[in-house]
Amino acid sequence: MPALLSVGVKEEFLLVDPVSRAVRPEGPQVAAAAAGDLGHHVGTELTRYQLEGRTNPHTHLGEALKAACRAGGFGARSRRAGPAHRFSGSPITGLVAPVPLTPGLRYAESLSLFRALDDEQSACACHVHVGVADPREAIEVSNHLRPWLPTLTTLAAKSPYWDGRDTVCASWRTITWGRWPVAGPPPYFDSPAHFKELVDPRKKAEAVRRTSFARRSSRTSRRS
Repeated sequence: MPALLSVGVKEEFLLVDPVSRAVRPEGPQVAAAAAGDLGHHVGTELTRYQLEGRTNPHTHLGEALKAACRAGGFGARSRRAGPAHRFSGSPITGLVAPVPLTPGLRYAESLSLFRALDDEQSACACHVHVGVADPREAIEVSNHLRPWLPTLTTLAAKSPYWDGRDTVCASWRTITWGRWPVAGPPPYFDSPAHFKELVDPRKKAEAVRRTSFARRSSRTSRRS
């Protein structure tokens, strides 16, 4: 009998003032206030406008969904960090650029490489992590997923507004995300060795600093 796959979810949120709808740079404070109840299931992200809810790996989709809902419920647990907040996938109004970055080595590395791209990187995403047996299986899943990525992007579209304007795009996040040097659908990989052959030159050229910085619509990675 094949081993059960594991599924984990990470979802990013923007902190938004409940009255003005302007983004609020209070991510570290809210994360710290919620950590007493949620522990490692809540954390900061690239900008101080953002928070991230995280689940453990699960082998049952129903349990993964319940865990994702719990991890995203940190607003009610963070009242002592300030006024109540609302959550949105894209910034509607406020100082949307340049964004205040969260302190940390990883974010400093990103800023040193991409500067202006980071200045406008305040859109949020939902990441679904699927645990598979080995790198070859991960490559095969990536290849089979490629034709479905436009459909998934359409179903997940929820960012029509940016900087107080209607962009007339259902997913403005997809437009801004596409400016990164390694973004969009991944290429077809023949094998794990082929994956390494394509990624290593981009790391050498500093198009990405590490494999996890390859911001593809789907990507393979080792569990840390």
